[in-house]
Parts: sequence; structure tokens; C-alpha cells
Amino acid sequence: MARSSLAQNTCNWITALLTLWSMVSLIVIVVWATWPPLASLTQCRAAHQALIEKMEGVKVIKEKEQDVLKSALQLSFENQTRLQEELESILESQRETNATLTESLQLQMILKENVTALENERLIHHSEHERLFSELAQQEALIENLWVNLTSEAHHLDSCAALRDAADSQQVAAESQRKACETKTNYLVKQVENCKVNGRGTEDFQNN
Repeated sequence: MARSSLAQNTCNWITALLTLWSMVSLIVIVVWATWPPLASLTQCRAAHQALIEKMEGVKVIKEKEQDVLKSALQLSFENQTRLQEELESILESQRETNATLTESLQLQMILKENVTALENERLIHHSEHERLFSELAQQEALIENLWVNLTSEAHHLDSCAALRDAADSQQVAAESQRKACETKTNYLVKQVENCKVNGRGTEDFQNN
């Protein structure tokens, strides 16, 4: 709007200057024609014809300048319209870019929060892993100790079994010896009883 006003003012100034120049030229021609030493009919006609031609030329020039100014004004309007459309397109693109940037920033914040949560979770899992690894090491040490104790107890059990087998063998031998001793004792008892019986018979024979 400011450019169109400036172009219109320029056109008005040029028109005013051309009009002023035409009037001054006309006055000069009139003065020159009415000057007594130079006044003549031929000169007046020539001056009149020249004035007419000059006025026609001024008119043509004025029309051409007005056409040029109108073309320039139209071109200015078209450029202004095109620039306005480009500006609106740039503003729209900037708004879309700002919206995209806002979404990207929000997404970045969400991703940052997720990364922080995952890092905290990783630390928790790492701590839990360390705890379980420590417990596993303790369990393995306990299992190793129990295995050593189990091996020792197994050896002790084998030793006890061997001692029991030996004791069983000694018990069997002792039982055999006991039975042999009982058999021998029974035999000796019988011998003693036989001897007693025989001794009584001898005494009876002697008494008779």
C-alpha cells in the first residue's frame, strides 16, 4: 500500500512538472512572438506550429510516462502480491517448523525420561545381579563345604561299615568259639558226671 501511494505521488509530481514546463514554454513563445523587433506573421505561424507540435509531443510523452507508471504500478502490485504470498508461505512453513520442533523437543524429553528410567532399571538389575552373584558364590562355597563334609562323612561311613563288618566277623567268630566252648563244656560235664558215676560204683564194690 505504501509503494502504490509513493508511485501515485511520483506520477502526480511528473505530471505537474510537465504541465509547468508546457506553460513556461508557452509563455516564452508568446513573449518571443509579441516582441516587436522579431514579430512577424511567419514567425508567429512557425512558433504556433512548433508550440502545437511541442504540446502534442508533451501529450504523447505524458501518455507514455503515464503508461510506464501504470505498468510500474501494476508490476509493483504484482510483486507486492507475490511477496505477500511468499511471506505467508514462509510464515506457514515457519509455523509448521515450530510445531515440528516442539514435537521433537517433547519427544526428546520423553526419550530422555525413558533413558533415565532404563538407566535406573539397569542399575537396579546390576545391583540385583551383584547380589545374586554374591549369594551364588556363597551357595557354591556352602555346596563345596557340604560336599567336602559329605565326602568326609562318606569315608567315615565306609570306615564304620568296615568296622561293622569286622565286628560282625568277630561276633561270628566269637559265637563259634562260644558254641565250641559250650560243646567242650558239655563234654567235660558229661565226663565229670561219668567220673562221678564210676567213682560211686567203685566205692560200692569196695564196701561189699
